[in-house]
Amino acid sequence: MTAPSANPRLLLAPRHWQLLGLLAAASFFEGYDLNVVMVALPQLRHSFGLTQAQASNWIALLYLGALPALFFARRADRYGRRRFLLFSIAGYTVATAATAVAPDIFAFGICQLVARSCLALEVTLTWTVLAEELPAGARGYGFGVLAMLNALGAGTGALAWGLFMAPHHLSWRWLYAAATPVLLVVVFMRRRLPESSRFEMAASQGRLAPSWRSLLRPPYGRLLALICVTAVLTSLLTQASVFVIDFMQTQRHLSASTSNLILVGSGALAIPVLIGAGSASDRFGRKRIGCSFLALSIGGSLGFFFLAHGPLELFVALAITYIGQFGAWPTLSGFTTELFPTSHRALARSVAGVATVSGQSASFLLAALLISMTGSLARSVAVLSAGPALGLVLVATRFPETAGRELQESAAGLEAGPPAFAIPVVIDTTR
Repeated sequence: MTAPSANPRLLLAPRHWQLLGLLAAASFFEGYDLNVVMVALPQLRHSFGLTQAQASNWIALLYLGALPALFFARRADRYGRRRFLLFSIAGYTVATAATAVAPDIFAFGICQLVARSCLALEVTLTWTVLAEELPAGARGYGFGVLAMLNALGAGTGALAWGLFMAPHHLSWRWLYAAATPVLLVVVFMRRRLPESSRFEMAASQGRLAPSWRSLLRPPYGRLLALICVTAVLTSLLTQASVFVIDFMQTQRHLSASTSNLILVGSGALAIPVLIGAGSASDRFGRKRIGCSFLALSIGGSLGFFFLAHGPLELFVALAITYIGQFGAWPTLSGFTTELFPTSHRALARSVAGVATVSGQSASFLLAALLISMTGSLARSVAVLSAGPALGLVLVATRFPETAGRELQESAAGLEAGPPAFAIPVVIDTTR
């Protein structure tokens, strides 16, 4: 076990910084693409004639786009992370650009299903590669950097909409069209992004598994089930997060510009927490830091939808919510990559990602039902907040601690399996 460092950045060599920069760039554009639907939701509903309940049902379907990522994540565990990461970035860029010209909600849904499938794979592989390459004492810091750039990408879209596009009555389609320059990132990464050294070592030593089923044997099957259940529960407030701008405009009667500025301002205030929480989790533990922030996010959400009415109150409540979310995100997300071996790390991360989007999809479906029954978005939030609260209890009482432990310690066991699991792999880093 590595002793915690007061400054995780001192543990990073130049090659770590280069890798972190490349993956952070990918995370920035992932955050932008994934959050466009939240930023322009009222205008999207108007364009396609959707009620809040109908929009919840459609968005629930979009989140299921992560399912195909399982297939590619498994192949990334067999043939390498690099090529599939490049493929995922190119794929979601093209699909997002196609969304800009979708003529109806059906075409919009198809384009976004493809985009979100590629996004799910990209998230899986960026976090996997970072976990495999960074020193144990700096992994939390690296997770925080990825999360911070993701949040900055989301904020960039909100700023572009709130300060420029909405005031000038431009279509929401321009937000999606603006994603096309991301292909330049692929061109840049194609020459500079290395293959994961842990994957190369596992391949050379014959420690890659030919079947995904070995992931289900003890103790990993139990851990994976625990992580998936927790991921579903903690995702049940997703609908509330996506509908904050819609809520401010339709229930609190704020303008699109004011709503977006509240969103961006509260998010910007919380952004430093991303790196701070990641670094703190390296020193004090993922569980302690993650659970504390998760509790804060639940309280902030309830305050936003029930207690806040004016712009200042909404800003404060949303800032508390984002501080909690941003603190819990990089710390709790690290468990999936840290508890599983190289031979199954991308697949385990992808399975957990599917559990997350299943919880997110369930959040929209349940919210649609609750809104129809109660006639109140706020009441649906109150009911769904029970999910993250139960997830917090599971993390605190059932999860093992991974902070400061090398991956071979926290994921000990499966990689030490017999050579019968070996498969021949040829790694081509030129494409």
